[in-house]
Amino acid sequence: MVNSVIGPDELVPRVSQAHARVLELADQLDGRQKDAASALPGWSRGHVLQHLADNARAFERQALAALRGELKDMYDGGQGERDRSIERGAARPLAELREDLILAQRALEDSWSRLTAADWRRPVRFRHATVLDTALARWRETEIHAVDLALDHRPRDWSLAFALHALDFLSDRAPAGVRLVLRAVDDGFTRTLGSGTAVEVTGAVRDLAAWMAGRSLDGHLSTTAPQLPQLGPWPPDPAD
Repeated sequence: MVNSVIGPDELVPRVSQAHARVLELADQLDGRQKDAASALPGWSRGHVLQHLADNARAFERQALAALRGELKDMYDGGQGERDRSIERGAARPLAELREDLILAQRALEDSWSRLTAADWRRPVRFRHATVLDTALARWRETEIHAVDLALDHRPRDWSLAFALHALDFLSDRAPAGVRLVLRAVDDGFTRTLGSGTAVEVTGAVRDLAAWMAGRSLDGHLSTTAPQLPQLGPWPPDPAD
């Protein structure tokens, strides 16, 4: 798991801010724009909004199960039902999607408000990790999918803390057989990942995070290789 130094007292307000931002972006939409393509292939903005609501409920489910000393799957019906819910929900009217997202995010934050310091360390089924790891995952989901709505929120708007966290979490995407050196020109950040043939990638720290997350860049990355290396897959959920 990610060895993040951020604790719940700092993390929860950051997630709450990200929740509010997603709602502000949804308020920019009308019904036609809701059905327009997002930055994710095959998904409309409605798909993104429905996924964010379902994901909030899934993490609330993880927190409440942990409080009972139970381990629960993220979604009843597994990945298949998750995907079907997104497809069904994407077609709903924008007002319904927005209200659903409000309620789901509020319920998740309410569940977190019940947790003690010890509760945050309770185990969950998601990634065989802890409740705190689910909050970090929700931070990633909300910040990255806010960009996927393809409105006026871009990787350049991510906080430095989020960009560094994303780079930490996505470090396993370094290609096999490559010693990948990430060097930020705007922050003094340098990270070496993997082993093998050395390849350096240089740019703004948020562009480095966007590249590692598979999102479009606001600036430009340079590399010592003929082209940017092909990244490995997104870290899997071993609980699936």
